[in-house]
Amino acid sequence: MSTRLKVGDALPSVGLRATDGYLLNLRSFVTKQPALLLFFGAPTLSGAARKRGLKAVEALKAGHRRLREAGIAVAAISTDSEQQQTEFATSQQLPFLLLSDERRSAVELLGIETTADGKNVNVAKPVALAVDRDGVVRAVIDPVEPDRLIDAAVRALSEPIPAATEDASAGS
Repeated sequence: MSTRLKVGDALPSVGLRATDGYLLNLRSFVTKQPALLLFFGAPTLSGAARKRGLKAVEALKAGHRRLREAGIAVAAISTDSEQQQTEFATSQQLPFLLLSDERRSAVELLGIETTADGKNVNVAKPVALAVDRDGVVRAVIDPVEPDRLIDAAVRALSEPIPAATEDASAGS
């Protein structure tokens, strides 16, 4: 798994720049409504990492209407600059916000794996978090399977959090 967060954890507070120019706190963003947050590499990466990121972003783009109708906000996050994110969002005609984690504060805090491509450091493989309006992680979608991403997010945000179970071997 490519993140320190697990189901039931609270999303930490971290500020990122959005393609609309505003500074957004991830924790505040999700308290307005449930959200699907996709951490990806693509805008400035090359090779397989770029392809994986593009496929995940394309899945979000294709499923954006369904997510919106389900009351789920969407944001995608990479470690590219705000300008690179804006250019990528425009070229891809994305209907959702991209957030720039150029300083890698969110990916480091969340433990999301990164990769270096020359001087560029970005998310190694897509990881998605389904987070409810209380800021509680309802699902860590890793690996991201583009064909199943939207279904997984809708399901995670419409079902109750499973009760914690004790490991039967813990008491032995």
